[in-house]
Amino acid sequence: MEKVLTAIFFVLHEGCTWRGINQPDANWNSVYHYYRRWCREGVWAAVWEQVAPAAKPGAIYLDATFIKVQRSGWNAAGGRDLQAIGLTKGGWNTKLHAAVDGKGRPWALLLTGGNVADVSQATEVLAELDPKMVVADKGYDSDPLRRWLSERGVTSCIPPRRNRKNPRPVRRSSYRKRPLIENFFGHLKTFRRVATRYEKLAETFFGWVLLAVIVKFGK
Repeated sequence: MEKVLTAIFFVLHEGCTWRGINQPDANWNSVYHYYRRWCREGVWAAVWEQVAPAAKPGAIYLDATFIKVQRSGWNAAGGRDLQAIGLTKGGWNTKLHAAVDGKGRPWALLLTGGNVADVSQATEVLAELDPKMVVADKGYDSDPLRRWLSERGVTSCIPPRRNRKNPRPVRRSSYRKRPLIENFFGHLKTFRRVATRYEKLAETFFGWVLLAVIVKFGK
C-alpha cells in the first residue's frame, strides 16, 4: 500500500499520466483504480476531516480561481455541466471556490464550471461556517449576499463596485489580509495535477485538490 500511495503522490506533484508511473511493483492501472475507488468512497475527504484545524475561524477570506481543463478532460460523463466544466473566454475551465482562515488554511471548497459567477456560490461555500467577518473582493459586492451575512450577524468586508450610489465603508486593515486566499490558490497550484485539470470527472479532480490540501495544510 505504501508504494501505491507513493505513486499517487508522485502523480499529484508531477502531473504526469498514470502510465508514467508504471513499474514492476506498481502497475499504473492498479494504482489508478485504488485512487478512483478512494475518491468515490470519500476517503480523501475523511482524511482531511481528521487533519483539518479544529478552532473556529474569526475571519474568513473568500474567492475563486480558474483551472484550465486540458483536452483529455473535455468529454465528461453526463455532460460538462454535470462535471464542473464551463466555457469561458479563455476556453473550457473549472472554477475552485474556497474560504480560508487567517492562517490561509481552507475551511470550505467547491467546484463549479468556469462560467459560474463567484458571488452566486458564496452562500453555499459559507453555509457551514460561522465566522465573525467575511473578506472578499468587489466581485462579491451583492445586496443579497450582504443581507444574508447581516442576518447571521456576520460583518462583510467587501469593497463596493464603481456603480454603487451609496458605497459602504470597508475596514482597510482587514481587507489588506485578502492576499491570504490568493496565496492559498498559489500553494495549491504548485501541485501540477491541480494546476491543470486532466480528469473527466469532477469527483476525481476534486480528489487531487483534497490531496494537495492534506499535504500542504494538514496539521
